[in-house]
Amino acid sequence: MTQDAFIQQLRHELRSLPKKVVDEIVADYHEYFGDALAAGRSEAEVVAALGDPVKLARELKAQANFRQWETRRSFGNLMRVVASVAGLGLLQLLLLIPFMFYLLMLTIGYAVSGALTVAGFVTVVALGSHHVLGWPPFHSVPFTFESSDVRTDQQASGNGNSSASKDNSNVAPAPAQGNLSLAIANMKVFRVDGDRFVLRPDAARRISIVTLAGPIDIKNEDGKLRISSVGGARDLFQVDSDGAWSIASADIIALDLKDDEWNKVSVARIGAGSKSMAWDIRNHGEHVSFVQGMDGSGKSLAVQSGSDSVVIDRDHMSIRRGAHNVVMVGSHGSGIGAMISGFALLVAGIAGLWLCLWLTRITWRGLVRYVQRQLDLITARLDEGQSA
Repeated sequence: MTQDAFIQQLRHELRSLPKKVVDEIVADYHEYFGDALAAGRSEAEVVAALGDPVKLARELKAQANFRQWETRRSFGNLMRVVASVAGLGLLQLLLLIPFMFYLLMLTIGYAVSGALTVAGFVTVVALGSHHVLGWPPFHSVPFTFESSDVRTDQQASGNGNSSASKDNSNVAPAPAQGNLSLAIANMKVFRVDGDRFVLRPDAARRISIVTLAGPIDIKNEDGKLRISSVGGARDLFQVDSDGAWSIASADIIALDLKDDEWNKVSVARIGAGSKSMAWDIRNHGEHVSFVQGMDGSGKSLAVQSGSDSVVIDRDHMSIRRGAHNVVMVGSHGSGIGAMISGFALLVAGIAGLWLCLWLTRITWRGLVRYVQRQLDLITARLDEGQSA
């Protein structure tokens, strides 16, 4: 092979490098050929000493990539050096394949650990905010009284409180909408408006209430109200201009009400919480009893009418009608189990990220040492070839 053919093939193999770098390498080898020919050596001897121009070009590219990495130490530049070194022999290429698989696994580790960290952080923050600030709201089971009709519903809303709605006495909710109509009865003397009980003493026969401030008894005798109270019970009521009396449900310990038709509503606390109450409603032959907030949170409901019953709490609902029984179980929502799971995800994610960072640091150091050792061998071979 002549000098021109060697230089031309060498330039062709170096075409992936920047033109300025290729020109500098070619100029060095032109100078090397000139010095060797001036010393009395033939072109064939010089070409034989330099070896295969294809292999020489690979070694020169590895050197050039290493200099570029030394100028700008980025992971991408280092990987180009590793690929250049690996391309010098079959054994190095076989070592590169498991190394690339290792990098893939490390990347997946970063992605999984990051996802666990984010999921755990969001869970802990959301549940902590829910318990401290009450936001965001989670699963709750409120009940509702219609203004003119008594109707207990299970609705999928988020506040967990009783609420009043407009008169809709002749319309029963459809099961497809998630509501269960358990009782419909005309009762104008009592309704629930938000977190307050609204009473009509002028339409009742007798109302007996035990409040936190003391008992109060209201009798209606031929349109005249006879009121007996102890303590400051009467001060807890708000009386509207239309004769309606209202009191906060949290101030009620027990209530017993009868109207002119001997319909009856009885309410009594069954626990320390203000939302834990047992209800008994009798109206025109209909009888409905239910328990609100059995666990003290106000988010449980048990309703029974004859052989039919509905029981709802935080994570399951049971509906029984005659001989048929359906049980639906859901998640625990904002329970302690979810909080523990959130902490576990957060800890696992942080530990995974720390491990990935540690492996990345070890891998970086190992790659740098490997590349430097290989480049030292390449440089020694090039110097040996030029000396020969």
